[in-house]
Amino acid sequence: MMKTAEPVLSVLKTMKLLETLSAQEEVGVTELAAAVDGNKSTVYRFLNTLSGLGYVSQNRNNEKYSLTLKLFQVGVQALNRLDIHKASLPVMEELAEYSKETIHLASMENHQVFYLDKIESPLALRVAMGSAQGRFAPVVCTGVGKVILANMGHDEKERMLEHADWTARTEYSVTTPEELEVRLIEIRKNGWAFDLEENEPGVRCVAAPIFDNKGVICGALSISGPSLRMTKEKMKKLALKVKEGAGKISDNLGYLKS
Repeated sequence: MMKTAEPVLSVLKTMKLLETLSAQEEVGVTELAAAVDGNKSTVYRFLNTLSGLGYVSQNRNNEKYSLTLKLFQVGVQALNRLDIHKASLPVMEELAEYSKETIHLASMENHQVFYLDKIESPLALRVAMGSAQGRFAPVVCTGVGKVILANMGHDEKERMLEHADWTARTEYSVTTPEELEVRLIEIRKNGWAFDLEENEPGVRCVAAPIFDNKGVICGALSISGPSLRMTKEKMKKLALKVKEGAGKISDNLGYLKS
């Protein structure tokens, strides 16, 4: 049996540097050294190497460091190889053309919603949403989060909710497990989830689940827009379309309905 390899300290420190840089626009050497529990001379060497590879740049005016877009480019290349991303793009474009609203593709990472992709609404009247490709969002107050939770196994769902943020983001947010469970039962019954300004004021959303070839929930598709346009009548109509779209993606992934 192969022995488990010891972690390489320099690799761990490099990744911690990149994570620290990703959290802020610019970071100084002192703060970076504190983040990796290292001295400044070591951090300088790491930064010089990363700079030479094109992953980091330095502001000569304040001598602080920031990430370049190279790491993002690497991430996008990996994203493009994901089956769910490939399977979803045509459906997302179709929904965007039909609805003229914002389309999201999401999954779960680190007990949060993770936005894999987004197509912005072409309409002039739209709200500034906090969602963006590569960003995280709370599970319990987003349409995509709730529809994924509703289709998880009990144990997996409970593990996810242990890490949930129950802070009310708007006056309509779900703030208790009991209230959430009532909604999850309704979501399983309908096959879609609504977010009625629960995550962001003035934003409504309808989401549907995506399943992989093993029948396991692997993501969600949603349509979002300003509450002025997203009336109850329109959302019911869009719910059928987003459910149909998510079903197409699931089919593309090899999901066989039982």
